Amino acid sequence: MLEDIMAEFKTSSAQQLKKEIHKIKELEQKYHSLYDGSPILLRTIDLKGIIIDCNMLYADSLGYSKTEIIGKSIFDHVAKQSIGALTKSFKQWKKTGIVKSKEVWLQRKNGTKFPTLLSATNLYGSKNKLIGSNTALRDITEIHEAQEKIKSHELKMQEQLTQLKKLDALKDDFLTMITHELKTPLVPIMSYVDIMLSETFGKLNEEQKKRLEIIRTSTGSLLKLISDLLNTQKIELGQLVLHKDVHDLNKIIRGVVEKIKLHVDRNNIALAVDLERQVMVLCDDSRMDQVISNLILNSLDFCPKQNGKIDLKLYSEKNYAHVIVKDNGIGIIKENIGKIFVKFYQVDASTTREHGGTGVGLAVCKGLVEGHGGKIWAESKGRGKGTEIHILLPLAHK
Repeated sequence: MLEDIMAEFKTSSAQQLKKEIHKIKELEQKYHSLYDGSPILLRTIDLKGIIIDCNMLYADSLGYSKTEIIGKSIFDHVAKQSIGALTKSFKQWKKTGIVKSKEVWLQRKNGTKFPTLLSATNLYGSKNKLIGSNTALRDITEIHEAQEKIKSHELKMQEQLTQLKKLDALKDDFLTMITHELKTPLVPIMSYVDIMLSETFGKLNEEQKKRLEIIRTSTGSLLKLISDLLNTQKIELGQLVLHKDVHDLNKIIRGVVEKIKLHVDRNNIALAVDLERQVMVLCDDSRMDQVISNLILNSLDFCPKQNGKIDLKLYSEKNYAHVIVKDNGIGIIKENIGKIFVKFYQVDASTTREHGGTGVGLAVCKGLVEGHGGKIWAESKGRGKGTEIHILLPLAHK
């Protein structure tokens, strides 16, 4: 009886043992299937850094068979440039038990190299004893190539930018030189025309006076253009010096109006002035004179000659002086409002355009106003509805 029970127990135990062994083999097979089929390079090493296993992708990527790899040191497959990085990673794993995303270059059997990101974790055996490490290496060749292309493009862009800056500097030097050269002969022309108009050298008939006035006006326009170009250049290069002091903006504007009144009347334009008294600002009075003159003359150019009207206002608003130059001229469409202060921009750039100017004057105004810590902008309800130019300047501290 006892023998039968013992025999039955042995049979049952053997069957159970077989089942457990089968399960273990199934798990091992699944593990190896996952290990070998992984899309990431995998290797298993012992505590000395000797490879005791690897997946097929690792072997294929390096150009070796698994047999050639197993038993080799991890340093046998690293590129010279990454020996230091791999040594550091190996020491880090020994100390902390983990390594995350360290760039290491591997070297193939044929001598070619490729970059990887290395991560490693501990591998434990029986009784939870540390026996080595499972290491994952992600091939980042595509990422590295993309980065190299980006670096190459950035380098080319930097070289092109440097070249453009050199060309821009040459352009600035040329513009400064040519404007000075143009200005030199115009000054004596203007002086001699003034002397002739004063009839110092004898009486002039009306036709002669008319012709000389045309020369005088044209010379003045050229001088203004050259002056605007020089000022624009100085503003862009940060070389414009402003001699600031506390001035009454009311007096500056009245002075401008007095100077251009004859020009306004000659064009049959109505100029209405509404100025608050004693609006004190810290400014360069000659430059502020230039800004107001440019704005009024610009409005004058775009006003209708028969019923043209310009409104000039000045009032204090909180901590600012607010200047408005409003006209009933051709106006500006919404899309072009922000462009009128750009150098050389023309509202009408066609060869048959009715209005003069080079698109420099308003750019100068913008630079001068901003140089005083102010703000300038334009407003218009559209084509044919006139334009308003607004200026805000900080009031002088009392």
